[in-house]
Amino acid sequence: MSQSKQHLNHPILGKLVKEFRPKFSRKLSTSINITLCFIWFGFVFGVFPLFIVGLPQGSFSLIIALGCLIVSGVLAYRIINILKYRLFVYDSGLVYQSSDKTIVINFSDIVALWHYAAKYYLYYVIPNGRTTYEYIIETKDGKITIIDEIIANDELGKYLNYELFKHLMPSLKFNYALGKEVVFGEITISKKGIKVKNATLPWLDIKSIDISAGKLYIRKKIVVGWTIIGMLRKYRQSTIYIFL
Repeated sequence: MSQSKQHLNHPILGKLVKEFRPKFSRKLSTSINITLCFIWFGFVFGVFPLFIVGLPQGSFSLIIALGCLIVSGVLAYRIINILKYRLFVYDSGLVYQSSDKTIVINFSDIVALWHYAAKYYLYYVIPNGRTTYEYIIETKDGKITIIDEIIANDELGKYLNYELFKHLMPSLKFNYALGKEVVFGEITISKKGIKVKNATLPWLDIKSIDISAGKLYIRKKIVVGWTIIGMLRKYRQSTIYIFL
């Protein structure tokens, strides 16, 4: 684990747990490829013809060379800024550092965390092994922080889930025990049941709850008829699909 000495401890968030640095992402590779294309274009259509015809006849080639040099410099500066990104996970929160700002987030101030993952395929069929991640963090003051593919990876998601569970679960359990509603994005739970948007399902009507492939499946029991003997209830299983 690579740790910057100045970030080993934080006066508010405590001890450094993990540092995340930029990886070879789509954004970084795209910037590098475009930069190399402009350098190649400037050399082939600017510098090389300039050496052949000379400066008096090659003014147009000089303009091309200078233009490509300027654009390449701007793109190279963008690459340097991307490489400055850092995410420091501490005992009680995290610090997200980009090229122009630093965001400090305490785990106790987070009210929602969204995970997004995208797998890429060749010809829409063959998986190429590349997956990009994005995490969106919402805090009590309504601010949104997006950690995209520059830093985000599967390991970071596991860290965030673990730390948020550790810090938020005691207060959530306490509020639930008091009979208060506990909100998880579009889902609200209480002693009455689960509420999704404007629909509420009592706990007695729910057969099972499962999470699979980024979706929450709530299976509930629905009465479909009565038998003549004993007036016994029959149930069938239905599924509600909720996209997380």
